[in-house]
Amino acid sequence: MNILVSHKITDPDAYWGALSANPPVPEGFKVLIFMAGDDPSASACLWSAPDVSSLSALVDKTVGHASSNNYMVINDAKSFGL
Repeated sequence: MNILVSHKITDPDAYWGALSANPPVPEGFKVLIFMAGDDPSASACLWSAPDVSSLSALVDKTVGHASSNNYMVINDAKSFGL
C-alpha cells in the first residue's frame, strides 16, 4: 500500500541528523519519494509499506523524537502519477 507521511519538524537538527545517518529500511518497506520543504520544519515522503501501523512504528522510531507525523493511505485507483 502507498502511504504519504507529512512531517512537522520540531527539532530540525535532530530530524535531519537522524536521516543523514541513513537508517536501515526493513524488507517490505520502500521510500518512493522524499520531499524536503523549503522551510526546514516541513517534509513529506511517499512510502510503499504493509500498513500504517507498521510504518508509523518505523518512522516514529527514526524521527518521532524530532517531528510529529501524519499518515494518509493513498487511494491508488483515484490517484495518478504514482
